Amino acid sequence: MSTIHFSRKEIVIAYIKILRLVNGLVSGCAAAFGVVLSFPNGISLTTNDYLAVALVVLAGMLVSCQAMIFNDIADREEDAINAPHRPIASGKISVKAAKIYGSIFVVLALGTALAIDIIRGLYGLSVVTAIIFGGSLVLYDFKLKKLGFWGNLTIGINVLALFLYGSLHTFIVYHNGFAWIPIVVGVAAGSGNVGREIIKGLPDIEGDRKAGIRTLAVKFGPKKTAIISDIFLAILISGGFTAIYLGLNYLASAIVGYVLILPTAFFLFIAILFNQKPKWAYITKEILLLLYLAFLLLFIIDKIIFLIIGS
Repeated sequence: MSTIHFSRKEIVIAYIKILRLVNGLVSGCAAAFGVVLSFPNGISLTTNDYLAVALVVLAGMLVSCQAMIFNDIADREEDAINAPHRPIASGKISVKAAKIYGSIFVVLALGTALAIDIIRGLYGLSVVTAIIFGGSLVLYDFKLKKLGFWGNLTIGINVLALFLYGSLHTFIVYHNGFAWIPIVVGVAAGSGNVGREIIKGLPDIEGDRKAGIRTLAVKFGPKKTAIISDIFLAILISGGFTAIYLGLNYLASAIVGYVLILPTAFFLFIAILFNQKPKWAYITKEILLLLYLAFLLLFIIDKIIFLIIGS
């Protein structure tokens, strides 16, 4: 049996790809969203505030990256069928190397979380959140994913927890009341992520069925799965509409939300009902991820500008 040899460039690219950095950036921005949108109006942002936001984004990314690595370790058998190009399934990264790589990110994530707690006086909130968030994602990778919808729900709850962490972070630092926008967006984003996880099952029906993973796509088929995913996407769009209407400070920001982000989400909401082919399902989940990122950044930038220059 011949051994496949990969170039150094291919291996380096594999080590980068396995991290799924956009997913990590979304996770970090979700936590930062809670922090920034909970800042009391009228405060003057300090260097400590900016540093904290940057470290929160970094910590969220690091936790997400370790989860992605362990996800590919757990999914290597079904990936051999569904996605043989992935780093571990293709042989570019060995399981042993991936475990070491993932463990490095665990240490980096906890170290960053500890730094946040120290500079902000959060009494271990960031470290505990990183342990729970990271631990539950790894539990999902190896156990909960096989439960199908209940595993999808775990992802949604984890997303909501990021927004709650951000709100609690600012509450402890500034002793202000809980801001409602992060909670509304957190519920909407959590719901939207459940919908996205359901859609992710559409391209993987064959491999998931052989691996014994009971996704909704395996149980009910593509059409019913699309309808169920749209129930959760409807909550996402409704929450997004409400948040843009009541939570943004500038007309330009609202225009971006209403003209670009929400119409694109609504298009995906309709399109998945008519096309559940694997390629389109993959495109849909990737566009949704980018929409999440654009939405979070829109609010974060809007709020920071508002605090800097005022109304």
